[in-house]
Amino acid sequence: MRHIFLSILLLWLNYRKQTWRLMPLFFRPLLYIVFINSSYYYFFKKHILWELQSNTLKLKQLRIIHIFCITPLIFLLCMANFPKEHVLLQIKHILKWSLLCSCFEFIGLKLKMIYFRNGWSLFWSWTMYLFLFGYGYLYSTKPVSVWKITLPTLGFYLIRFKAPVKKVIIHGPLHSFLKSYNY
Repeated sequence: MRHIFLSILLLWLNYRKQTWRLMPLFFRPLLYIVFINSSYYYFFKKHILWELQSNTLKLKQLRIIHIFCITPLIFLLCMANFPKEHVLLQIKHILKWSLLCSCFEFIGLKLKMIYFRNGWSLFWSWTMYLFLFGYGYLYSTKPVSVWKITLPTLGFYLIRFKAPVKKVIIHGPLHSFLKSYNY
C-alpha cells in the first residue's frame, strides 16, 4: 500500500508542478529511463541487488509501478526546475536530487519497502540516481552520446556486481523463444 501512496504522492506533486508540459522535451529520455530500469531486472534477475517489498502487491506489480510510474515521475519532478544555463548549477541540482532520492530510499529501507542484497547499498543507489538524472537530462539533446556512456556504465555494474550474464543469455527470453520453435 505504501508504494501506491508513493505513486499517488508523486502524481500529485507532478500535477502541482505541471510536469506534463515537459513531456514533449523529455518523452524520449523517459523511454530511455524505462528501458534502462527494466534492463536491471533482465540482467540481474538471478542475482537481485535490490528488491521491492509490499504486503498488498505482488512483486511483478511493484516492479511495473516503479518502472513505468515512480521512476519517470521522479525524473520529471527533477527536470521541472532544472537550471538551463551554468553547468555548475546543473551539477548541483543533480547532486541535490540524488541525495534527496537516496534519503527517501533510506526511509524505504527502514519501512521495509525495499531491501538490498549482493553488495548493494545506499551509496550505489545514490550513484544510480546521479546517472538517472544526468543521463536522462543529456538524452534530451545528445541521445547517441548518452548511449556511448551508458554501455560502459552498464558494463561496470554488470562486472562490479557479478551479474550472471551467461545464464541470462543462455536461459533468457530469446532462448525460450527459440526453444518453443525447436530451433
